[in-house]
Parts: sequence; structure tokens; C-alpha cells
Amino acid sequence: MNSAQSFAFFLVVLFASSTQRKQTNCISFFLSCSRYLSAAYSNTPSALIPASIITLLMGAVFAYYFLLMGRICKMTYTTTYREAWDATVGERGSSLIALTTVLMAGLGNLAYSMILADTSRSLIMAAGIGITRTGSLVLVTVFALLPLCLAKNLAVLAPFSLVGMGAMIFTLVVMGVRYYDGTYDATRGGKFLEDLSDDLKPSFGNIGARGALSPNVLLLVCMTFQAFFAHYNAPRYYMELKNNTVQRFSGVVSSSFSISAVFYIIMTAFGFLTFGSHSNGFILNNYSTNDSLAFISRAAIAVAILFTYPLPFIGVRDGILDILMVP
Repeated sequence: MNSAQSFAFFLVVLFASSTQRKQTNCISFFLSCSRYLSAAYSNTPSALIPASIITLLMGAVFAYYFLLMGRICKMTYTTTYREAWDATVGERGSSLIALTTVLMAGLGNLAYSMILADTSRSLIMAAGIGITRTGSLVLVTVFALLPLCLAKNLAVLAPFSLVGMGAMIFTLVVMGVRYYDGTYDATRGGKFLEDLSDDLKPSFGNIGARGALSPNVLLLVCMTFQAFFAHYNAPRYYMELKNNTVQRFSGVVSSSFSISAVFYIIMTAFGFLTFGSHSNGFILNNYSTNDSLAFISRAAIAVAILFTYPLPFIGVRDGILDILMVP
């Protein structure tokens, strides 16, 4: 392995390690992107232009590094970050690399659990059953997450991932419907506005695209880092891909990251155009509890998280086995 390839692998690990340690997955970005946009630099619709450009650029960068990890595994005949590090850089520091992937994936699971605790409790209480946040999380973990996390490979989860994707598409459609029907717009009746507290009602100002020149735009950049980060599973994705040639892996990665970027931009637009600077960190909190479509969306989000939770968990499991050098 030459020095250029070793340096390329080092860059992959560096990018993975520099990612912020919370909400490290796309669902978190789906649900909080509008809030991060408003908090970052702007409160008018024109802010969506630079935000979209940033999202596309970051998606391209992270897609490249994801693809690069697959190419490294192919060239070195390795299946984990630790093995690839040993083959390109040397054994020194390889345990730290394995530990980093465990922490990144584990903190992603922690973020999922936090969201599940809130959504599952809301859904259970809506059925007239009193339960604590901790109690609802324990129930979901034991009876739903545990069976899913026992899967030995990612192929088993493919059908469930489609269910999660469907849930996210449904939520996206609901946000679009609510934006266009004006039920949260005071100028068009806004029949659900009276159900919202003042800090959740739509609010717009006069800071538009020019706000992207502010250092605060880095907050949005960091959030896109989190949105596109799934690299702890990159070696496994490559190894388990049917007919796993680099060319085919490149096509899968390119299409996946492109579709994700488009979803991020559309959902950011609907949430931000509806609620502006008052977009909540969990965007569905902005919608009325009497909004039946929003209620179904909350249930859909819970389903999406349930069926994608095993993905970072497998990263944790593989990382721990890698640290312990268990084949």
C-alpha cells in the first residue's frame, strides 16, 4: 500500500472523528433541520438558497469519503476500520480507530433512544395510558429494539429499512400538505394556530440569504456533517453488497447520498417556510396535538427510528468485536 493510499485512509478516519457527537443520522436532521437553519443565520425564505447549496456540497464530500472507505477495503482485502488501518498505516493507534467507530455509532443510538422516549410516550398517553418517559423507553427497547438488534447482518434489515423510508416520505408529504393548505398560516385562516404556544407559532424576520456570511452558518454545516455521517458501517455495506465491485458500490453510494440530500432540502424548506425562526428542534412539536396528520406522522417517525436503530447498533457491535479482536 503506497503513501497516497495511507493518507487517503487517514482522511476518512479524520472526517469520521471530527463529526459532532449527537444526533448522528439522517432522521435527526429530518426532524431538526429547519430549526438549525433558523438558529444558524436567517429567518426569511431566501435563506433556503445557501442552505441548499451547503447541503449538496456536504453530501458530495461525505459520499466521496464513504466510497473511499469501500475502495480501501477492496485494495487491502480488509473488512473493518481496524484491519484497514493496520494494512495502510500500521498497528499503532488501531485500537483508537476501532474505539472511535464504537463511540460514533453508540452516540447515534443514544440520540435515537432520546427521540423514541418522547415519541413513544406521547403515543401511549394519547391512547389514555399513563406512563413515564423512562417506562415507555424500557418497553420499546425490550419488545421492539432488542429483537431487531439481534440481526446478524444488514441484509435481514433491508425490508424494515424500506418501512422506515416510507414513514419518512409520509412525514415529508404531511409537512408539504400543511404548508400548502395554510392551516398554520395566520393570513389564510390558520385553524391550528390557536393550539400552539407563542414560541411555536410561525415567525419571520428580514435576515435572508445574506445571513450565510455570518459565522453562525457553521452551525448548519455541523448539522449536515451529522446528517450524512454513516461511515462507521461503510466496510460492512461494501462487504455485504451483492456483486460488490467498486463501480457498483460507487453507484449505490452516489444515488443514496443524492436522494438523501434532496430529501433534506425539501423537508427543510417545508418546515422553515411554515414556521420560520420558531421552528422547533423536533419539528413535529410545532404541529398541533389536534392535527390528525401530525399525529400519524409522529407514529411514522417512531416506526422509522425503530427500524433504523439496528444500523448504528451493528456499528457498535462490530466495533466492540474489532477492539476485542474477535473474528
